[in-house]
Parts: sequence; C-alpha cells; structure tokens
Amino acid sequence: MNMCERPLVKLRVHIAPVGFEVDRVVLPLSDLKADKVWLIVEPDIESGKASYHYDEVKRQLISLGIVFDEMRCDIRDLFILLNTYREIIAQEIGNQIYINVSTGTKIEAIAGTMASMIFRDDTVEITPYYAQPKNYEITPEIGQQFTSGYDGVIQLPNYRIERPKSRLIKTLRIIRDGQPIRKKDLIDCCVEKKLIEVDSNSKHPESAKHSQLSKNLIEPLLQWNLISVSERGKRSRISITQDGENILKFLPEEP
Repeated sequence: MNMCERPLVKLRVHIAPVGFEVDRVVLPLSDLKADKVWLIVEPDIESGKASYHYDEVKRQLISLGIVFDEMRCDIRDLFILLNTYREIIAQEIGNQIYINVSTGTKIEAIAGTMASMIFRDDTVEITPYYAQPKNYEITPEIGQQFTSGYDGVIQLPNYRIERPKSRLIKTLRIIRDGQPIRKKDLIDCCVEKKLIEVDSNSKHPESAKHSQLSKNLIEPLLQWNLISVSERGKRSRISITQDGENILKFLPEEP
C-alpha cells in the first residue's frame, strides 16, 4: 500500500515488546480485538533467556488467529527503539495503533510512551496502554513469567509532544555533516536545498539570507537545544549538540 494512501477500514494494530511475559502480551490483544500485532524483540532472542516466552507468544497468536509481524533491534538503546517504533507506525498510517507499555524492558516502556506522544499527529492515532497483571513472581524459575494473569488495561493519557519541523531537521543534518560550520557556508547549503529563498528583486539579498537563516533556522534550533554557536560575527561557528545527534537517530529527513 502506498504510504500516502489510507486503508478503507482502520485496523486495530498493536505494538508489544516481548520479554519474560506472555499473558500481558497476548491477553490484551484478544480483549481489545486486535487485528494485527507487531512484536519488538532483541535480534538473538531464539538463543536468549526469553526464547520460551517468544515462542509461546507466537504459538498463542497463531491459535487465536491474530496476524503478527516483528521488528528486531537493540532493546537497550532508547533511540534505536524510538526509530523502530517510528518505522512500524509509518507502515501503519491510517490504522488505529495501540502501544503496550507494560511488557519488555523499562527502556522499551519509556520508548513506547514517548513514541505515542512524538509520532501522534492528525494522520496517526496512537493509544498507549498498561496491561495489569494478576500475579507477580518475585523470583521466577526458567520458563516462568515475571507476572501472570491479566486484569484488564489502563489507557494512559494521550498527550502530544511537538517535534522540530522538517526544514529544521534538514538544516541540522547539514550542520552535523559540516561542523563546525561557518554561517556563510551554512547559508550556501541552505540556499542550495531551498531552505532559504530570497526574492530575486531584493535590494539586499545577502542581508535577507542572513536574516532568514537566523530567524527561521538558527534561533529555532537553539531553542530546541539542538545546536550551539561559538564566537560571534565572522568567526562564529555552528555545531550540533548531543540532543541534536540523538534526535537525528529517530527523526528521518522528510522529502
């Protein structure tokens, strides 16, 4: 399906990390009448300690007739996880997306909660939820779950986090690739990529370019804490911050 096309019927698509639990992954899917589920798993899960739980989740999904797919990634890296959630959500545009934030690692729960706020917009409906267990196992034996049973879901508040506009992300990539970059060089790159456009009839085109760069690109990036500017005047240089590096890991450059 073309990414710009919306399905005629919205599917109920769930995203659920798989760790040492089965019930809290599978039972909410049946309860909420899921049409499909994306499982997030570590790359070598078949040889890991959670292999039993992974196999059991798949067995039960097949038994219930729930369609499933999976994404494998480093489940200990927040920004890789955010990018993984973004990729799944991008494939399910037009559907109703639910994110289970109660399974997997704590980092996966944080990533799922953040993803539900960052990637939600007018074209994407995302609902995060927490599946309540009935029992907790303090020291589970091999093959046991950390929790067992299922006592319903708690729908979490569905807030939205604004993200930098596409032109800021494009500018940020230019800065990263040329840092520390002079404003003059940044202006040239931004003009080439049409991030800065000056009226051909302008009496002071160079001043207009500098003004657009500062007002529309540099100042917003500074407010987001995505760049830093050293020195002043002609000696000034622009570099990307760690926050800027991190955001590029999960926000793609849009066309």
